[in-house]
Amino acid sequence: MMKKYITIFLVTGISYCCNNTKDPSSVTNVNRDTAQRQIPAKDTSAVSAESIFSITDTFQSQNKKNFVLSSLKGKPTVVGMIFTSCGYACPRLTSDMRNIAGELKDDRARVNFVQVSFDTDRDNPDELKKFAKQMGLDDNWILLHGSEQTVRTLSVLLNVQFEKDAEGNFSHSNVISVLDKNGVLAFQKEGLEADHDETRGKIEDLLK
Repeated sequence: MMKKYITIFLVTGISYCCNNTKDPSSVTNVNRDTAQRQIPAKDTSAVSAESIFSITDTFQSQNKKNFVLSSLKGKPTVVGMIFTSCGYACPRLTSDMRNIAGELKDDRARVNFVQVSFDTDRDNPDELKKFAKQMGLDDNWILLHGSEQTVRTLSVLLNVQFEKDAEGNFSHSNVISVLDKNGVLAFQKEGLEADHDETRGKIEDLLK
């Protein structure tokens, strides 16, 4: 069944093609024209309702610790898929997630915030750690590196499309996903600098 979802995902094909830069903090100086090729998220009606906890493969965190997705169980989880050498979209998406975390205030500790890299070749834990520092993410954030197949499977479950180009960069959907306490997709918001009142409201509902 999982192979079926992956096949559907691969042929439906693309959000922003990011320029290559190692300084995500410079995003405010990047013109929006650098956002080139959009890959919209697929219709969520075609997406599996399977929990991401069905993925049993081991990731590595930015702190070089082995990590399995089932360890997120028991809390709502906010997920973004990014790559650290992205010059525009990924830093903006990260900022959006950081703003959502800040708006939750005292409830922040009751929610997982996770970023998973598309770039399985370059985004090792050291690069993820560097990105977290540049973006002002504290140790409560979880940044993950996984195998190519594992990342692709997760992207299918999260309705996030991506395509690698010849230079090793990625065009991808810019989607923030909210999962329930059992790792099942509950809500998504697509777009950069979007209004996330509804996103925050959904998280608060899941905390009740």
